[in-house]
Amino acid sequence: MKQLAIIFFTLLMTTISAQEVAFEKFYKINKEQSTFSINLSASLAGSFLDDENDGDLMNIIKKSSDFKLMIFDNEDNTISKDFRKFSRKNNFKTLARVKENGSKAALFFIEKTNYIREIIIKANSNTDKLVLFGLKTKITKDELAAMIASSDINVSSK
Repeated sequence: MKQLAIIFFTLLMTTISAQEVAFEKFYKINKEQSTFSINLSASLAGSFLDDENDGDLMNIIKKSSDFKLMIFDNEDNTISKDFRKFSRKNNFKTLARVKENGSKAALFFIEKTNYIREIIIKANSNTDKLVLFGLKTKITKDELAAMIASSDINVSSK
């Protein structure tokens, strides 16, 4: 019985550690360069939105968990380079990239079994900070596309 309990506990710990999200792993690796980080609950994140005006975004938040906002010191672009390597190693897919006047933003996602499991937003400028916002989710590409299509943000190139 004791051996069965040990095997069960080992499997449980393996399962729990396997579910760690990529943005949490990146934070743990680069914790020393972090100047600020906060975990947010879905209910707290949703409280800042208006249900009537942000319906698609509210659906994403309702299907999400493990929100984390992280700010890193990025002197000499070390953290940006580390994140680029980390994103390639963890098979992040890039949904969008924007550059303007030295500022950069990118939207990444991780897809597993036909669901988008993580969304990570990266933003930095020519200052010495890098901001990451990550969330664990379970949405389809169609749900994400509907949210983007219904957005009133206009993107244009010059």
